[in-house]
This record gives sequence, C-alpha cells and structure tokens, in this order.
Amino acid sequence: MFQVEADHAVRTDDFTAEVDAHMFGQIVLARTKSRKQFWERSELTIARDGMDHFMIQLFETGDMFYEYDGAQHSVAQDGLIIFDLARTSKSWTNTFSNLSLIIPRELLEPKLVYPDGQHMRRLPASQPMVQLLYSHIKTLKELSDQLSLSQASDVNPATLSLVAACLNSTADGVVISDANSHAAQIMLAKRAINENLSNPALTPEVVASKAGISRSKLYEMFRSYGGVKSFVLEQRLKGAMMALISNSNAHRSNAEIAFSFGFAYESTFSRAFKKRFSMTPTEARNSAGVAWTHAADMPDIDRRYEDWVKRL
Repeated sequence: MFQVEADHAVRTDDFTAEVDAHMFGQIVLARTKSRKQFWERSELTIARDGMDHFMIQLFETGDMFYEYDGAQHSVAQDGLIIFDLARTSKSWTNTFSNLSLIIPRELLEPKLVYPDGQHMRRLPASQPMVQLLYSHIKTLKELSDQLSLSQASDVNPATLSLVAACLNSTADGVVISDANSHAAQIMLAKRAINENLSNPALTPEVVASKAGISRSKLYEMFRSYGGVKSFVLEQRLKGAMMALISNSNAHRSNAEIAFSFGFAYESTFSRAFKKRFSMTPTEARNSAGVAWTHAADMPDIDRRYEDWVKRL
C-alpha cells in the first residue's frame, strides 16, 4: 500500500514491525506497530495496486508528520487523519502504534457530502462526533477477537453510519442533511464518465444526458475538479497508467492503450501523460517491470495481508 523506507540506523537496530488485522464484512481494521519510517503512496503505486479505499488512522502512540498543499502538518497521539488511497501522500512517523480503518470507496462515498474533500483531513479530538468515532474504533479492535463472523458483519452498517456522520459534521457538529442526494448525483456522473472513457466524443453534454442531470448542474458539481473535461482527462490518464503497468497488457502497444481510453492521437496522449505523471508511457512500463521483477526476487515475503486488502 505504501513505499516504505527507514534510516540505516533504524533498520539495523533491532527493527520490528507488526500488523494485526480483522475483517468486519468488507471493512478492515488493522493495528500496526513499528519503528520510525518514511511512507509514500505514489502515482505508480496507486496505479499498480488499484486500491480505491478510504483509510482512517488513529494514533495510539507516536506522531505522524505529512506534506499536503505545500506545507507540513502533524497528527499527534490520539489524533485521527483520513487518507484517500486513490491519491498520493508523503508522511513520516516516529516509533508508533496506530489503528487503520480501511473502507472501500463504494461503501462510504454515497454517504458523504464531500467525498473528494477528505484526503489528509485531520479530525479535531475536541468535537463530540470525533470522540465517538475514536471510541468506536478502539472498542471494535478490543472486541475483534471475541466477535463471531456474523456479528462482525452486523457491525459493518453501524460503523459506516458512524464514520459518515462524523465526516459530514461541520465545525459546530451539525450534520449536513442533503448528503445522500448530493453524493448520488456525483456518483451517477462519475459512473457515466468511467463507463464511457473509450468514447473520444465524451463531452459534458453526453455525461449530463447519461447522468440524468442538467449541463449547468454538471458544471457546478465538477467545478472543484477544474471542470468536467479536466476530470475526464484525469480518469483517462489514470486508467491508461493502470493498463500500461499491468502484466496482462504486455502485448499491447502504447498507442493501442491510448486509443482504448479515448485518445485520438498517441502524441496527444504521450504529452498529457508526461505532464501528469512526470514520465513517459514507456518509462512507466519500465518502472513497473523493475518493481515486478524485484517482488519476484523476494519469494519469502508473507503477502497474505497485502493480497487480502487488495481483494476487498
């Protein structure tokens, strides 16, 4: 999920790391303990694993520092922070213990007023809803060994509702009431876009028609994304990145992949790709090839947890 590194002194001084995870329906709750490390979720990592989840982290001990919007921020012990795993992040931690609640986007996004405004958002411990969510996560982990499979699944809806209520709360703790309606419209529009990325003539008018909303409403909804066209281009480029680095597409040319995502010319695709990812399509393929080869050279690594989370 993250590219991880530690200083040489840390790595050579009795380095330890531990992950203890449980599944509640489609939700994973994991406790991680480890030494001081650096963490990065890059565009290449995102494209390679295809994970599309929200992750809420609660720090039991230790601190996390991170870069966001050109500034450095921190999350202290007892703090909560939200990761959108479909977006890049850079952070570093002291020796720590944290709890990570990992939720597939399709379960949580329809319940959120602003699903795309959650990434790297710190939740203030002073708010009652945040305290309630904090207590719920802690209690859930403490009882995880005692719950049956059916009980674990039954906990799922309550956890989702509490998370959504907390994230939808304003600074005064007032929950915005139109969450479901607003989120449903965005979901319909995004689905219309993602299902038609191969169409070179995918215009805002086409998206609005397929989503069943007015063009003016569509423009309003996608203003924070830089516009509908910018969002469509972003989805095409991310889809092309995933296709380029997939071993199953090794036989396909860059041009063929570009055309399958609605680009009329390979040159247009290559320029847009390099501007977005700071590498050419060929360089992306080569980077992925090195990573896959490196992973194949480490057969003794236990990847059960990694595979388990990715299959959610």
